[in-house]
Amino acid sequence: MEAELHDVFWEAEGPAAELPLLRNFLKRHPGKALEIGSGSGRLLLPLLAEGFKLEGLDNSTEMIELCQASAAAKGLEPHLFCCDLFALPAGSRYQAITLPAFTLQLLPDPIAAVARINELLEVGGGIYFSVFYPWAEVFDELPENEFYPDHSLTLPDGKTASITTKHSIDKDAQILTRVHRYEISSSDGVEREHESTQVIRYCEEPDWEHLLDATGFKVTEVFWDFLPDQDEEEETAGVTTFFAVKV
Repeated sequence: MEAELHDVFWEAEGPAAELPLLRNFLKRHPGKALEIGSGSGRLLLPLLAEGFKLEGLDNSTEMIELCQASAAAKGLEPHLFCCDLFALPAGSRYQAITLPAFTLQLLPDPIAAVARINELLEVGGGIYFSVFYPWAEVFDELPENEFYPDHSLTLPDGKTASITTKHSIDKDAQILTRVHRYEISSSDGVEREHESTQVIRYCEEPDWEHLLDATGFKVTEVFWDFLPDQDEEEETAGVTTFFAVKV
């Protein structure tokens, strides 16, 4: 059910805010590229249609199937891997690897993941990732361990799709756990529901930069809130995007 509603909620947000930065990054590192956490292809397929040599990796069979169906409808044939980052075929090498949509924070060990990405990149190849800092949860602006409304919209058949979320946070370990409850309801009440749990690792910007340095990368540019000209001193929503190269 989560996969079924995935694109419905994203499309309601309008054009993907992250696409311009991804396009910018991939132009700097022409050649074969890989998106980790490619999901439904929401970001991968538009870039593939533009001519970028972008492959996708996701460990969810449902998401891979959703991406394949979307690709077929667009006349595209993406090269997709349904596996863990560490299970990629031996000899895989890329000029660029991207982890958009906060994917790095969802991985069990971000340090090991970035070290593995270093192994997969050619010298001079680039890594792209976006992360966020959960200000609202850290500063107790949202109730902990209580469901609160997240998103809601009307489906083409008139039914309502909604997400409610509850969270718990370990501020010492810097781990945020979110439980998302997906529901489809009609005038007769809730017809279907599904819960999924996300475990998110967060830290401040200097810590991400240190991680990159420790795993053999040099930061080349940093962006805030997916805006190409956002000033670091301006108030932001807590979203940071890193461009870095393997040294």
